[in-house]
Amino acid sequence: MAIAPCRAASLALVLLAKEDATHSAEDGVSLLEQSISRISAAHDMLTSGLDKLLKEADHELPEDLKTQRRESIAALQPFADVIAEGSRSSVLERVASMPSLTAQSLYKVEPQVSAFLIDMTKNMFDVQKARDSARDEGMRDAIENAETVGRHIQLIAFNASIEAARIGDQGKGFAVIATEIRNLSGRTQTLLDTMSDYLRT
Repeated sequence: MAIAPCRAASLALVLLAKEDATHSAEDGVSLLEQSISRISAAHDMLTSGLDKLLKEADHELPEDLKTQRRESIAALQPFADVIAEGSRSSVLERVASMPSLTAQSLYKVEPQVSAFLIDMTKNMFDVQKARDSARDEGMRDAIENAETVGRHIQLIAFNASIEAARIGDQGKGFAVIATEIRNLSGRTQTLLDTMSDYLRT
């Protein structure tokens, strides 16, 4: 969100430098401040801020996106340099003295930054989708393993009940425990089935 506005901001600087008479002086100052602020924020985000966000998201850009990022920084750099030099009041004079900035805004900043943002968003979406799919697959595997364990516990509890019945009165306490184990195993199985249904939908 900090990067995208730089496209309009760079063009606004160029237009303001050409002294568009349809704007009042107050509007021009406000637009100038906004443009400077947006270009600064975008440049900071592209050069360093993005690294922090990517680290927090545990995401690394592939090489082609790293190249696009460098190209976006290079495209925006002339504007960052113009607003960093001298006073803010002389920004428009510096922009006006560099006619190449019009072409830079239209043919470099706009297409390169737009392409980078689109491709980065798609890459992050695809990576997150793959992570979610892997997580869901892992959860399904864990549930299947738990279901297998649950079935074995039920079988053991059933065998324990048979042995308790075979022993007679001495196995009554053991039969009660075996029944409880079987009941708990059944409830666990129901819970696992419910979780599995949620993952499949």
